[in-house]
Amino acid sequence: MSATFTVLTVCTGNICRSPAMERLLVQLFRDEPDIEVISGGTYAHDGEDMQEPMKRRVAEYGANVDDFEAQQVTPSAIKGADLILSATRVHIEDMAAEVPDARARMFTMPEFGRLLRTLDRADLGDAAGQDTTAAQTLAALVPQVDQARRSAGAATREDDVVDPYMLPESVYDTSFGQIRESVEVLAQALRLSE
Repeated sequence: MSATFTVLTVCTGNICRSPAMERLLVQLFRDEPDIEVISGGTYAHDGEDMQEPMKRRVAEYGANVDDFEAQQVTPSAIKGADLILSATRVHIEDMAAEVPDARARMFTMPEFGRLLRTLDRADLGDAAGQDTTAAQTLAALVPQVDQARRSAGAATREDDVVDPYMLPESVYDTSFGQIRESVEVLAQALRLSE
């Protein structure tokens, strides 16, 4: 692991789901200077702000929504990320086609949360050892979660975050709820919510 643990969140346009993932994770890791969270889109609306309905939900959750600009995810960003959390399995396939070596570090956001729940709490504590930073624990967790995925089997449609773009408020509620739940599972696993 480099000095900074980088989390990359990815969706299609980088204007709804991945910005919400990014900003909730930035809030979660606000006291962890060695964790960086960035986002991108596989077909990004370059330079656009987060969609207003998602922006509102992120702000209501207490995360910062200022100064967001959508950007295209690049092979170098994929290569440089220590953990890649996507909205859907399709995003993973798109990225893995460009950077196959990164596949073991790619999960959909709900899949990562689901698999984290299957890990034993003691194993989580032992992942990086005593008195480790959140970044060190995350670095140790990624291969554990990848191993859990091999046992659990491939992700399913249930592991995808619904795309709310240009859809009713209720779809934004569902999408944001899926993201929020996964972030909260991660917070519990890392003991950042206690």
